[in-house]
Amino acid sequence: MKKRGGAVRVRSPGMVLGLLWMVVFVLGQGISHEVFASGQATEAGVPEILTKMENTYRAIAAYTADFSQWTTSVATSGATTEARGVFYYQKPQRMRWEYNSPERQVFVAFKDTAWLYVPEDRQISLFEMKELLQSPIMRTFFEGVVQLKENFQATMDAAAGTEETAVLRLTPKREDPNVRALRVWVDTTQYTITEIEALDALGNINRIHFHNHKIVHNLPKELFAFNPNDDVLVLDPSGRKLNPEEIGALKRRLRD
Repeated sequence: MKKRGGAVRVRSPGMVLGLLWMVVFVLGQGISHEVFASGQATEAGVPEILTKMENTYRAIAAYTADFSQWTTSVATSGATTEARGVFYYQKPQRMRWEYNSPERQVFVAFKDTAWLYVPEDRQISLFEMKELLQSPIMRTFFEGVVQLKENFQATMDAAAGTEETAVLRLTPKREDPNVRALRVWVDTTQYTITEIEALDALGNINRIHFHNHKIVHNLPKELFAFNPNDDVLVLDPSGRKLNPEEIGALKRRLRD
């Protein structure tokens, strides 16, 4: 968010939101075991891989990993941008994407609110989760209200797999503008996710690679706290500046 000519430019969460919905489904959600794979699958079939992957993440209470992300945008004639940072997830419904490059950004989703903070601009943009979760599939990713098996079919991308990595292709059963298809790279020695790729209806591609995975019991509450400094401008979803009383009320509401 920057001021140009006296006006506030509200940033979109952009590449952050492109991944927000791709990751949460891993943490305890189900996917259809219907298999329509063509070609030779890995030694473990799709249902077995999904079951073991689900069991792995269902047992996880909190998780952190470094990530590298590549975003290919149709709007920029297929140009690809790269970003790096750290991802944090804590059950239930706490998520933080901390971008370190090319620009410092922090995106947090907690309870019914999400916000994007760009330190260079000293501004925070608020987002309502109900607006971000219009899609039933996206709602599933964050809330786990609807089982993904109702929304996706899983197939094996045998050509992309290796001896220790299975690549699953997840296709929505019903048309959704946010997700045309997902591909998930699964380490078949530990049944953890190492890479995710999302293709939207416009042809934009978000791909993320995770490394330095760490499973923990709890993460510091401060990671998901809404506690802006006094010199930080806070904008509501419409772009309106919040006054100190409104910011204080929001802090209290988002207190764990």
